Amino acid sequence: MAISGQYQLGLPAWGFPGWRDRYFAAKPSQLAGYARVFNTVEGNTSFYRVPDRGQVSRWHADVAGTDFQFCFKLPREVTHERRPDADVLGAFLRAVEPLDDNLGPLLVQFPATVGPSQLPQVRELLSHLPAAFRFALEVRHPAFFEQPELLEDLLDEHNAGRVVMDTRPLYLGDRSHPEVLAALHKKPDLPVLTEVCNGLAFVRLILHPDFSANDEYLDEWATRTAAWLDAGHDVFMMIHCPNNLHCPELAEEFHRTLQAQPGMAELPPLSPWPVPQQAQLL
Repeated sequence: MAISGQYQLGLPAWGFPGWRDRYFAAKPSQLAGYARVFNTVEGNTSFYRVPDRGQVSRWHADVAGTDFQFCFKLPREVTHERRPDADVLGAFLRAVEPLDDNLGPLLVQFPATVGPSQLPQVRELLSHLPAAFRFALEVRHPAFFEQPELLEDLLDEHNAGRVVMDTRPLYLGDRSHPEVLAALHKKPDLPVLTEVCNGLAFVRLILHPDFSANDEYLDEWATRTAAWLDAGHDVFMMIHCPNNLHCPELAEEFHRTLQAQPGMAELPPLSPWPVPQQAQLL
């Protein structure tokens, strides 16, 4: 095997307070420290508020000279309202456009209430997204998993990927863990569809806070990721956990597991954490 696709590894945020000066230095910024280790991130803040251009310019400066990719989520006024707000969508697209080469696939996430009968509205929304941008579509209605072909034409028409969310570590692991109990109502229990659409594999892997419960899933996803990269697909792997504090170490473990796959030894190790690990010093 050889690496012919693009491999991006990241977390659901860069500014989680528990990581500050534990994994990522606060100066010159936590984003700059984060970008020394990981090369992508889910930008969930844009779901709640469109960033201003000053913020975006600072973020761009923090990752200057790197292959870092911001994967921002479209605002909820666009994807979670019965009538998408075109003004908010326009403001969002104008805000993120200056990121240029550091702008990765944008996340178009629809709630479970959006099913096959709403496909015309989904198509209408996607028609307003510039062809120059790359997108990954996330759906949560069960019908789209029972009949995945329902989205094929739509994804091909817009050269979009389909988000793969894997919550099995939570639902098949120890559900009595307090951190898992608090998260289950937020994470859908849906089938895992692993077919790559239009060369873009965008994975949201939700791991268990008990690290020992994740081994089989890390192995499975490392094997699959290696095959995708060998096939020339671009892989964006986002490592989640009910407790964000664990995400950096879980992502590091995934990366090491991927390196052990045939043909993946050429992947360099992640850069050391920019600050000493207090837990290791005690």
